[in-house]
Amino acid sequence: MRKRFLISSLIILLCAFVPWSFVSAANANTANDEQQEIDIQLSPNNYLFQVPNMKPGDWAPRSLTILNNGRQDFTYAVELQNTIEDTKLFDALIIKVMDGNKELYSGNLPSFNLPASNLAAGEQEVLDMTVYFPEHLGNEFQGLAAEFVLTVTAEGEEDQQDVISVGSNVGNGYGNGAILPDTATSIFTLFLIGTILLSVGGVILCIKKVQSLKSQRI
Repeated sequence: MRKRFLISSLIILLCAFVPWSFVSAANANTANDEQQEIDIQLSPNNYLFQVPNMKPGDWAPRSLTILNNGRQDFTYAVELQNTIEDTKLFDALIIKVMDGNKELYSGNLPSFNLPASNLAAGEQEVLDMTVYFPEHLGNEFQGLAAEFVLTVTAEGEEDQQDVISVGSNVGNGYGNGAILPDTATSIFTLFLIGTILLSVGGVILCIKKVQSLKSQRI
């Protein structure tokens, strides 16, 4: 009797365990199937630049990590696009992109252009980006803002693609009537004044020399 009870208990345990094994295996296969052939991820994935109060001469460094979470190696390209109607500040800002010690781009936002790059499956790449607010910009940029997105497109075999974007906004926070510092140079005015003073001094020196010669003759 006891032996039958043990055998029955063992059969019940096996019947309960075997279905769970199939379910676990099925879930594992489903997880593997869900991994995409081409899968690109960004970090940060929401906003890269959020700088509301930049002033002439300021700069803001950020790092963008690009990850290949798919099965395939891919080639990716990065585009930068303005997202608001007023482009005055957008046109004036400067961005510099570095891959380690290698400079990939340095110039204004509208002309942004990066070479395509390859990224192996499971690997990642970090791009160091710095936005500069040129120090010569004057009061006409008071209270302005620039908003743009960086769109990264990954392409694999057979024209497979994955696209992801990260936003950015940069502004000059002097919207309360404050005046930006006057960064214009007055070197040409100083040069003109110096030239005039030098000329006047030369004339006075010549007059004194002539008067001295006349005195000696007398």
